[in-house]
Amino acid sequence: MTAWIGRTAGRTLWYLREVMGENAYEHYLEHQRRRHPDEPVVSRREFERRRMDERDANPETRCC
Repeated sequence: MTAWIGRTAGRTLWYLREVMGENAYEHYLEHQRRRHPDEPVVSRREFERRRMDERDANPETRCC
């Protein structure tokens, strides 16, 4: 039972991170590693800044 609770909690945490966009930087790193291995990667701070700039430039992509 304890193992099931742990797996369920882990899956729930993963889901919430995906919905909230917390995994976006990890997805970016994976994409860069697979598709553009010779290009430099930006820091998490720079990634988040660019992400927010994109959201501000395209507000129609947000629900609120």
